[in-house]
Amino acid sequence: MEETTVTTDSATQRSITPFVFHGNGADYFRIWIVNLLFTILTLGIYSAWAKVRTKKYFYGNTELAGDRFDYIASPIAILKGRLIAVALLLIYSLAGAFSSLLGFVLGLTLFLCIPVIVVAALRFNANNSIWRGVRFGFDGSILQAYKPYFLWLLFALVTLGLGYPHARYKINQYNINHHRFGQAHSYSTATSGGFYLIALICVGAFFATFILYFCVMFIYGLLSTAIGMNGQGFLPAISIAIFMLVYIAIILLYQALYFRLVFNNIEVVENRLRNNISLYVYVMILLTNFLLTLVTLGIYHPWAAVRRVRYLQSNLWIEAQDLNAFTARESDNIAARGEELGEAFDLGIGI
Repeated sequence: MEETTVTTDSATQRSITPFVFHGNGADYFRIWIVNLLFTILTLGIYSAWAKVRTKKYFYGNTELAGDRFDYIASPIAILKGRLIAVALLLIYSLAGAFSSLLGFVLGLTLFLCIPVIVVAALRFNANNSIWRGVRFGFDGSILQAYKPYFLWLLFALVTLGLGYPHARYKINQYNINHHRFGQAHSYSTATSGGFYLIALICVGAFFATFILYFCVMFIYGLLSTAIGMNGQGFLPAISIAIFMLVYIAIILLYQALYFRLVFNNIEVVENRLRNNISLYVYVMILLTNFLLTLVTLGIYHPWAAVRRVRYLQSNLWIEAQDLNAFTARESDNIAARGEELGEAFDLGIGI
């Protein structure tokens, strides 16, 4: 793996180390189709093993500085977590059928438990992710999670959505700032203004499309009246299809903007995660992936997933003063401290 050294200031040199993805659609298709068939045949039980196989494939094909990532989660742990979730939903459904008041109380209880589930998922995924023998980790507490995942989302609700970008900023800040590689914590440098800019771009694109749609329909109505078509023809259906397609594109635009903002503002000690994805190219990849997956009844999904990940990783890199020294230091810290056992207490819930 080549590293290109660039000078960022007069006193500091940083190496640029890109991510590289080695997977391909055909290989992932074989994993995906087996996962799908076994999950159907086992009525969903195999989905835990399918999740681990999928993550191991994508992690194992992701390379950074000559070394690949690994995912070591136990399928049994994931299955236990899912069985707990199914049991809780079943209890909620039965309680609702027995008593509407009891159903409401249990539903509210489950809603209040969302931060608990989120923290368990983040911790489980981090603790089971490894690079160069060093585990990632997540040490955000459940109590801390209630502020971004409950209070700030409630703030977004009472402000009729105006506070949602700030809520997303707080959620991102909580998620990033409590992740770590070994003992080195990451932190986000993104600002609330960045999330509001994303919202303004997406809302502006939506209203522009909305206005364009009604202009087209108005002109079509005038033409139909002039030539006596009485509103018949294919244009209304086509215009609606185009409107829905553009609406989907706006959702994908949000995803692209979100990725570019978040992954341009993550730092771990002296290391900086950066990307230069093209919004147009990424949205077109997501849009064509969606359409091809739709027309092939899902068969194209493995190629779509690989295509998306390959593009993102080909435009993602780490700027570091000395990446090898940093990882060696974290490896020594873990060896001195002893292997972490935090995942033994996880519910096995993954996002």
